[in-house]
Amino acid sequence: MKDGLDISDLKIIQKNYKNLKMIKQILILQFCLFTFLASCQEKKQVNQEQKQIIDQENKEEKEEKQMQIIDTMQNLDMTSMKKMLNEAYYCIDTETPIYDSHVNWINSEILKSLLSNGYKMPTREEFQAKIQKVFGVNMKINQPCRMNKIGDEFIFLYGSQYMKDEKSGENKGISRSEYFPSDYTGNIVLMLKNSYMSFLISPVRVVEFPIDSASYKVKIPQYVISRNKYILNDDKSQFPWLVMHDEFFMRSLVTEFGYTEDKKLLKWVIENTDLPLFSKFAETKHLKELGKLLWTKDCNGEIRVHQNTLDLLKELSTPHDDLYIMYVAEYLSNYLVSSAIKEENLTIEQKAKIAAYLLYWGEQYKYDKHYDYNQMFMTRFYYYHFEREAYEKEFKKNNYYGLPKFKEWYEAAKKEKDYFNGGEGMEDDPNPYDYRRIAEPIK
Repeated sequence: MKDGLDISDLKIIQKNYKNLKMIKQILILQFCLFTFLASCQEKKQVNQEQKQIIDQENKEEKEEKQMQIIDTMQNLDMTSMKKMLNEAYYCIDTETPIYDSHVNWINSEILKSLLSNGYKMPTREEFQAKIQKVFGVNMKINQPCRMNKIGDEFIFLYGSQYMKDEKSGENKGISRSEYFPSDYTGNIVLMLKNSYMSFLISPVRVVEFPIDSASYKVKIPQYVISRNKYILNDDKSQFPWLVMHDEFFMRSLVTEFGYTEDKKLLKWVIENTDLPLFSKFAETKHLKELGKLLWTKDCNGEIRVHQNTLDLLKELSTPHDDLYIMYVAEYLSNYLVSSAIKEENLTIEQKAKIAAYLLYWGEQYKYDKHYDYNQMFMTRFYYYHFEREAYEKEFKKNNYYGLPKFKEWYEAAKKEKDYFNGGEGMEDDPNPYDYRRIAEPIK
């Protein structure tokens, strides 16, 4: 028996200590890992519970909205119906304002018809998000140039035509005769309580009497149902009917409201815009229609240049079918500097933003060997635009609108020798087709 510990015993103790220390570290790591996983699981469970609560609230709101059909007007008796129709007929050719009772009745019938035809009421948040995306209606700010909000019940959304007071210049209620037909004005009534779109329709247009006249039947126009389901329910099955029978409205979503997120709709609008071939200069009316596809001016004066449209125009263009490219170049060359642009009431700041985006879009083709258009866009703008200095000032002030290669491409264009400067037989003010005719590839 040894009296003390020798070196071998110390080594064993030291080894055991290290093992114990390692085991302790492993246990600590396992505990931390367990705690972390438990925390994640708990957080996941909390998130799931929160999601379930939100889903339940949305479900309850939708169910509540579905129950609001109880608040709609009951069917009128024959005497009341005939009285309303007599009032409506009497007012067709007069300046008498529409009766509130007529409006309430129409709204009630539209809501009932929508629900019976499978319309699903969106939540208030879904409804507000959708009308802002499609119509540019922001519930949080006043937009008097486009809409009139009446309390918390509805928004009267102006379409392409409305009455404007000659003295004040403000939008006014349209006269009684102009309620017929509703699609003529393009006006829309956004019903906030029940989240649907209503329209100005005379009772005389939706009431049908059988031969015996002992009863009546209400038939809401199909466009009312299809528009609501297409826009607010994302029901794409309504698209074919709408573009066939409701072309004015479908086109206005893009050209008047600037809605370009639906690629199928945007493509349909572009391909159904009259842009005929031109040999030298395109007609002003065609360039104006092109402008409606390219940009929108909002109520606050902000210009939205539609990148979705530009992307699709590029997708639809080829070296052998470059009509859209020629039109954008012609729009820059002639429309933005013509007297016609004055009708748009644009400031130099607004025009400069439009020009910048279109120049940048067109200049990409200079560096594409399949096109070789070279000086058609930025170089032509630099040498021939009479307001060049004012535009350049705006370009710089706005840091070239965040367009990555704008400054690089524009500075390069300024250093090029103008094809048409002093060339014998060349145009004094060359058009896009002149450039295409003599274009040289970038080396």
